[in-house]
Amino acid sequence: MVISRVLTVDDLAEAALPEHWELVNGEIVALSPSSGKSARIGGRIYALFLRHGEEPGLGFAYPAEAGFLLFDDRQTLRSPDAAFVVRDRLPTEPEGFVPVAPDLAVEVLSPSDRMADTLAKIAMYLAAGVVMVLLVDPSAQTILVFRPDESVTMLSVDDWLDGGDILPGLRVPVSEIFR
Repeated sequence: MVISRVLTVDDLAEAALPEHWELVNGEIVALSPSSGKSARIGGRIYALFLRHGEEPGLGFAYPAEAGFLLFDDRQTLRSPDAAFVVRDRLPTEPEGFVPVAPDLAVEVLSPSDRMADTLAKIAMYLAAGVVMVLLVDPSAQTILVFRPDESVTMLSVDDWLDGGDILPGLRVPVSEIFR
């Protein structure tokens, strides 16, 4: 008989982990690395968050390596491909994992990603209080914008991405993200 236990975030410091991972309800989930194209797009979006959000002092921009504790009552640590947290919710930058869910999370699809898994992750972000989730599809050159209690909006290369109340200075052509 194999007895397994739920891992806590505190256990992670001593655990032997795969190179790319997340913690979902106390279980380690191994992740595939991003494709080069997806990683570049995620980096480009992170740079937009830096320029339009962090530099003016609105909050903190995070790249794909950052881990966010999504819930107080569940051992769940997720890493979006880019994220932003407004300063009012995170007055100082933490030393460890980010102790709050981001206000804006980005998932960039890679060829190895399964859509069902990505949509489940987006649903988890929204349940954790994320205000806006961007699902970026490099092959279709579209961005799906998810918000709690709203329909999904699809942006194409002819549209503009707007940061809304989270990043009021962000307004960029979608085509620029896929250039």
